[in-house]
Amino acid sequence: MSDKLAAPPSIGPLTRETLPPPQGRQADDRQGFLCFTIGDEEYGVDLNMVRQIVKPPPVAWVPRTPSHILGVISIRGAVVTLLDLGLILGHGPCAWPRTARVLIVDMWEEQVGVLVDAVTQVRRLDPSALEAGAALSGCARSENVRYVARPGGGALFTIVDLDAILGERLK
Repeated sequence: MSDKLAAPPSIGPLTRETLPPPQGRQADDRQGFLCFTIGDEEYGVDLNMVRQIVKPPPVAWVPRTPSHILGVISIRGAVVTLLDLGLILGHGPCAWPRTARVLIVDMWEEQVGVLVDAVTQVRRLDPSALEAGAALSGCARSENVRYVARPGGGALFTIVDLDAILGERLK
């Protein structure tokens, strides 16, 4: 036997998807959601959709756009359309509190900004904690709901379907 250790084989770039689970733990099948507030309500979106979170930069108003489109912003030199998620979800326009943030998401190979009142946390939930939004079929705006969740028996929060929301408003 040799006392020398062999060099590990090259396995390519390491990403969240290619890393093995830590020793002693199984792979985690929970889904990640970025949680935020609009008014007094808490919402979540699929964590994989969000590329970055920024403080609201100056907004350039664009004439003849729907009221939910606030204008365009510049994010690292890229022009990004900014939407008011509060208006889309029926809460009225965002009050632009100090805690307001813009979620930058990728849609159809371009970036879109979504204005929210505050970002609160990232939650990882077991699939069993998620109720399909179809249970709300009689409610207004239910087409924007993907799931309703009550993690650990706590307060309910709604996980919105950004694909549906943005796809409908940006076509």
